[in-house]
Amino acid sequence: MARVGCRSLVMCALLSVGVRTRLAAQGEPFAAPQLSEVRRLAGTVPGAAPTAIRLELQTPFSIPRADWVEGAGPDTMRAAVPVFQIRFPRGWIIVDAAMDRSFVPTSKTFNDTTHQRIHAAMRDARLVLVTHEHYDHIAGVLQSPFLATIQSHTLLLRAQVRTLVDHPSRPDIHIDSVTSAKYLQFDYDRLMPLAPGVVVIKAPGHTPGAQMVFVKLETGEELLLAGDVAWTMDGITNQRHKPEATTRRFGGEDRLAVDAELRWLRDLQRAGVHVVLAHDLANLERLMALRLLTVGFDMQSP
Repeated sequence: MARVGCRSLVMCALLSVGVRTRLAAQGEPFAAPQLSEVRRLAGTVPGAAPTAIRLELQTPFSIPRADWVEGAGPDTMRAAVPVFQIRFPRGWIIVDAAMDRSFVPTSKTFNDTTHQRIHAAMRDARLVLVTHEHYDHIAGVLQSPFLATIQSHTLLLRAQVRTLVDHPSRPDIHIDSVTSAKYLQFDYDRLMPLAPGVVVIKAPGHTPGAQMVFVKLETGEELLLAGDVAWTMDGITNQRHKPEATTRRFGGEDRLAVDAELRWLRDLQRAGVHVVLAHDLANLERLMALRLLTVGFDMQSP
């Protein structure tokens, strides 16, 4: 990725393809883009393609599968809180930010060393963005020992900012308008090329500010960081929602939007795109075994 200022990178991406930056209405329905258009946009920002997607896994845990997908049996599933690093020959983009120990005070698996690596990577990143505005994805950009530096190159969708300012899912991720102004706020209609091989895709439903991140690696492999559209691959395979009793705990979802997103993710899989759900640890491990994801950040050549 070219060694340019973060604000310049974003503006170059916007201007080079004429992306409109109007403020979209909160709750705008998901409009499934054509995969051909996503692929085209992935090639519009000049520069070297991403070499890898790496990740750190924080706070692994187990949970009854029935809590995470409708119609599931009594078995448990393994989960974790990942942070992704899209690596370029020089530099990287971080996707999602996890949270600190104060959010999971009873966890026996929270790893302080992993936490330190995550924050060092966010500090040195060219850009940081989040898939949505829940604490396990966004708290790391709100509370950090390197907060001022991270704020200066963190991209937050305006819908994400509205949620954090006006109706956060919990009080400890609330920010005011003065704090929100310290982040890079942006918007786009449905799709926006962000860097070589990287396209962000607006996907409200799980939250008003949810988005997905499409990545085409230099090998030609395509992956979609889909956040929490589903919590388990069963949701995509069987086209099943999260249980409403579970989603009500954080304010609920737009189930019609999530319906459309689940169908689109199934179609992407059939077209050969590797869907990466944030919390399905078995699927993350499957992608690691295929060498499509790699555990451990690469902090060389920032």
